[in-house]
Amino acid sequence: MAYAALACRALIGLVFAVSAFSKIRNIAAYRQFTSWLASLPVPLAGNRALPPLLAGAEAAIVVLVAVPATATAGLALAALTLAVLTAGTALAVHRGTRAPCRCFGASRAPLSARHALRNALLFVAAVAGLAGTGAVGTRPAGIPLSLVAALAGATFVVFLDDLAFLAGRDPAGGEGRAGPS
Repeated sequence: MAYAALACRALIGLVFAVSAFSKIRNIAAYRQFTSWLASLPVPLAGNRALPPLLAGAEAAIVVLVAVPATATAGLALAALTLAVLTAGTALAVHRGTRAPCRCFGASRAPLSARHALRNALLFVAAVAGLAGTGAVGTRPAGIPLSLVAALAGATFVVFLDDLAFLAGRDPAGGEGRAGPS
């Protein structure tokens, strides 16, 4: 269980690292993020406090899950954040938004059920990581295997829209993340 918990912790940390970086890497990216968020048909989307709160929570999650002493707090914050993101994404999709997914930077793929499902699965990973916090592993070889599994999972999550495009499942017919934004 310790290795699964470590993999979940690393997965959450990596995904939120990419997500936070995509929003706060420079002022233009942050402005795009705030504009996109305000355009979503969900409660509080236009609240000026929401963008810094969300970006700050994402950055805090990265730091908290990286430190063993604060991993439980980081996973709990991740679970809470992912519950809100899952509900918000599902609501925006239900209300018919055609806004592109800006979770990991520029994308032409509109928010869809796959984004809500992705967030829900990440929520499950955060809860699973919480359930395994404190478990002790006995084989050092399990640590790199857990980290490689987390890296593979995070790569899949971050490039989900690109993979959907390659599989011919891009409802926008867009260029995934590779196209100009």
